[in-house]
Amino acid sequence: MGILLRISLRNLLRQKRRNLLLGAAIAIGMAILVMANAFSHGISDVLFNRILKYVSGNISVSFTQNGNRMNQLFRDGDRMKELIRKTVPEISSVNEAIGIFSRVIGNARTDNAILVGMDLKSETDPKRLADLKENFRLIEGSYDNLARKDLENPVLLSDEKAKSLNTHMLDVLRVRFQDVNGQNQAARVTVAGIFKPANVFMNTPVFLDIGNLKQLAGYGPNDIGQLYIMIPNPKKNAIPGANALHVALKPPLASAFGHLEFKGRSATATALGFRVDSASLAGLMKLLPGFFADYRLMSNDVLVGKALADSLGLHAGDRCSLSYPPKSGGENVTATFTVTKVLPASTNFPPNVIWVNDRAFYTFYYDHWPSPPQSENGAFLPDSTSSLHPFLCREWILMNRSHTTEEMQRDLKLLPQLKSHAVAVGVPTMYESASMIINLEYALNLITLGAVLILFFIIQVGVVNTLRMTIRERTREIGTMRAMGMQKNHVRNMFLLESFFLTLFSCFVGILLAFAGMWLLSKIQIHSEGNHWDMLLVNGHLHFKPSVLGTALFMPLILAIAAITAWFPSRTAANLPPSEALGHFG
Repeated sequence: MGILLRISLRNLLRQKRRNLLLGAAIAIGMAILVMANAFSHGISDVLFNRILKYVSGNISVSFTQNGNRMNQLFRDGDRMKELIRKTVPEISSVNEAIGIFSRVIGNARTDNAILVGMDLKSETDPKRLADLKENFRLIEGSYDNLARKDLENPVLLSDEKAKSLNTHMLDVLRVRFQDVNGQNQAARVTVAGIFKPANVFMNTPVFLDIGNLKQLAGYGPNDIGQLYIMIPNPKKNAIPGANALHVALKPPLASAFGHLEFKGRSATATALGFRVDSASLAGLMKLLPGFFADYRLMSNDVLVGKALADSLGLHAGDRCSLSYPPKSGGENVTATFTVTKVLPASTNFPPNVIWVNDRAFYTFYYDHWPSPPQSENGAFLPDSTSSLHPFLCREWILMNRSHTTEEMQRDLKLLPQLKSHAVAVGVPTMYESASMIINLEYALNLITLGAVLILFFIIQVGVVNTLRMTIRERTREIGTMRAMGMQKNHVRNMFLLESFFLTLFSCFVGILLAFAGMWLLSKIQIHSEGNHWDMLLVNGHLHFKPSVLGTALFMPLILAIAAITAWFPSRTAANLPPSEALGHFG
């Protein structure tokens, strides 16, 4: 085998010009393949790690109320954050993400914008702070100005937004928007910094401290917006972490325990909400056979059992109130209801419960989240075995875990069919929220691979023709070696080894060319302000991210192609009879 290696390497050096031309073609093909793969990975890296992780986090917990995904509000924020920290291991940070569409009035000009909150206090990781400041390349002012107390609601905005509003540093802008309660509001903000955006997505937002934004938007002390969870090694940990969090977020039964009051009388009672979709209403009616023969259960009903109604002197049409302790502490709060029907005694419907329709129930429940009832205090808390359990309201609706962007959008479209005013909670990862980007990367890789394989096919046609010419020129040499006792398979392997080494050396040269080309191209400054292609750049430069695994896989692929194309000419050479080969002239 050692002799064959030496002969093969010697033959490569004997035919320098021909092998240099062939090797150059293979090296260029390899370089194109590596560069194209690195560019597609670079696009993915920019979109995921420089845009999407700030737009959606590695894992996000989203809240959708009344089918409006822009209404990101959850009233029991501390509980949600505590549950996340207990469930998801190795969390780097949990940040609130709030964005509010607004109309901004500048100096004699107006423009649309999104008020985006930034949690300055949670940014303690030096690398993440450095990444943030790289995204905010300040032309005037400072990123730290967002924390200034001497300015009225300090904000950062892009140079494009500053031009459209005709505004400068320390100018006061007026913004108009709807708060979380749907009421129109107006506020004043002060320009504390003007930056050159790192990508086109940063042209529209106006950034301010999350605390200032929550105060302007009407968030309460326990209210939170959408949560972005940052974790180390998201490719490995994001999906398992989201799956575990989804299991932990299974919603408990929603209820409020307190005193039902009417005309000076009082009795302990549990308020339970019932779902008002057609299937749930039909299921509840079946639990009271015969009662609804002349009365149809409606989506606006409030029902009270006969024993509870008699003790308070309640009748249909009377307005009663429930006084209960809120979870946040302090004095009891009161919710009022108009009773629409008094239920007869039933084993399915306990007497000390007031049954409230979905809309009315969540209206008071979310405004003042009740303290968790305790069964030992007399509260009625049906378990999962109860016939009532499937039809009762939960503290929130847990959406299915989506695997693609399309699945997530489909589930959101189905939410209105539930006819519920409960908050829908979703737990997507950045990879599922942006599966289209992953598909784009796959498509780019496939297109690149297909184009380069076509190129290599053309190159290998040249390899085959060159080998045929080489065999023709070396026919007498083959005859001599065969006459000296070299076996057929040794002749074949000699030519295969020549092709193998030529391709191997060319691949190494191609990889070096690729890295040199990527380095040169990444140094070119590309001016694309205002162009959507800007989002694929990093500070105005092309971004390449070579894949070690991808490069390692390309080499055996190219070597296999070379071996296959060299096999047939090599076999032809091996099958030449020594007598014919020695008598060959040409």
